Parts: sequence; C-alpha cells; structure tokens
Amino acid sequence: MREYRSRTAVRVFDPVDQLARERGLEGTRPRPIGAVRLFLLADHTPGAEREYADPPELVTGRNTLGHVISHGRLRTTGGRLLEGTFGGGPFDLRVTSAFYQAAEFTGVRIPATGTQPEPFELLLRPACTYPFPDVVVPPVPDITGAAPPALALLRGSVLAPDASGVAGAEVSAPGAIPYRTAADGEWVLAFPRGAADPVDVTIAAPGSPQVVLRGVALTPAGTTSLAQTALRGRISAPGADVTTAAVTVSGAPGTAGVRADGTWVFCFPPDRAAGSVTVTATLPDGRSRTTTAAVTPRTTTTVPEFTFPRP
Repeated sequence: MREYRSRTAVRVFDPVDQLARERGLEGTRPRPIGAVRLFLLADHTPGAEREYADPPELVTGRNTLGHVISHGRLRTTGGRLLEGTFGGGPFDLRVTSAFYQAAEFTGVRIPATGTQPEPFELLLRPACTYPFPDVVVPPVPDITGAAPPALALLRGSVLAPDASGVAGAEVSAPGAIPYRTAADGEWVLAFPRGAADPVDVTIAAPGSPQVVLRGVALTPAGTTSLAQTALRGRISAPGADVTTAAVTVSGAPGTAGVRADGTWVFCFPPDRAAGSVTVTATLPDGRSRTTTAAVTPRTTTTVPEFTFPRP
C-alpha cells in the first residue's frame, strides 16, 4: 500500500515581472521568465535576532497560477534539508534569478501572520541578461487606444579605476526601471513606455558622491550605450612583472588594472570632464615613465606605450 503525504503551505509568494507589467503584457500579474530562488538573509525574531552567514534557501514549488509556495523547508549551502526551523520572524529575503536583478525584501512573515498580504508580492526588475523583446514592437495600446512609444534601452557599466565592476551602485533615470549593479558593474535602464528626449541619469555608487549625467540622448525604439570615460595603454618591460606595476593618473584616485601582457585600463568617475592629465607608470623596482594624455568624456583614449629597457 502506497502512502501519500500532503504538505501545508506556510507562505505564498507572488512573483511579478515589472517590465512586462509596465508594458501592459500578459495582464497585471505577468510571471517572471525562468525559476526564482529565495534565500533567508536575517531573522528578526525579538530576542533571537541573527543574520545568516551562509543564507539557506527556501525549498519552494509552484502552483498552476505561478505562485511560489513555501512548505516550511530550508536547504543549507551544503545541501542538507531542514524542516520546521523558522523562528518567529520577520525575515529578510533575497530573491535571485537568471534574468532579474537580485531583490531584497524586509519584514517578511513566514508563516504568513498578521495583516501582511497573502500572497506576498515579489516585484522583479530586469537584469542585463533579460531577453528583452524586439524593441521596434510597441506595447499594447493604453485605455485611450493610443499606442505608446516602443521600448528604449540604455546600457552601461559602473567601473572602479582598475576597470573592475562596482557592486551595489544605484542607476536611475526618469521613466526607467532602476538598476542596482552586481559584481560585474553592468547595468541596463529599460524605459517601458519609451523615451524620445534626452534624460538625466543618476549614478550613486557605494563610497562615492552621487553624480548626475545630464542630457543623455537615447535611441527611440532601440538601444544606446553609455560608455565610461577611460584611458588605456601598454607597458613594455622585459624581465619585469608588469602585473604589479602601478599606473596612476594625476587628479584621479586609484590605479589602473594591468594584465600579464602589459595592457592596462584606467577608468574615471562617470562625470569626468574633458581635460589633460599626467599618466605615470611605475615598475616594482621603482623605475617610472610619465606622459600626458587628453581625456574625452565617455570615450576610451589610447596612451602611448610605456617602454622600459631590460635591467
């Protein structure tokens, strides 16, 4: 005789694709593309507060309506299943997906208690990996019968001086779905209702002053790239470990990232103005070379090669 056991849902989540909803696609509750995963970041049970160093994942399923269902089980980073381990909460959650920005939600009750709505809405913003629709196709007409402009996209990156990505930078513009960067620093602003006029783009990176890039021109029904101002060049130093060389730029913090082949890139803050700078390359043994370079906003300028003789 086969035994069947049913599990009671302790929390129901309502994932929604924000871009699809704002473009009027698939109704008011369009479901995200692909799977979403939920992790516990912190437990705020009064008197037993804790943050999870290795956030456990909620083991979930989906019902026919596309809701994500938790039955009260967790999976540790080592793969062990835990059941009935929830405290009183509330909890902080992180939601991840292949096509959406990581999103965090605070004050989530598990199990559902009090006046908190059930199901709990998870509004997900598109990531750079999102399979954006053909931008030349406009969304459905609004209630007036007028078709709004087609989707417009603006792409870019927030990079440190050594060209590594800056995580946690907030990028926004009027009419666009905001973006919070991951470790690669890449971002995309999607304008669900289109954008024909130039926009002001705000970038707030951790540890840096907020900057506003004014009058950024977009491509209606297309994609525009917003390049970060940078310098690039090469160090030729036979017999030296060029990866430990320091390339600095006058009036700018940080050092460039130097590769094993001697090529290097130095990135300026997003609002860098035009001008002339002094670039210095210093080898581990103290030898250095200096040159000047012109800086052109939103352009990568090539600097003449730094050549050192064999010691």
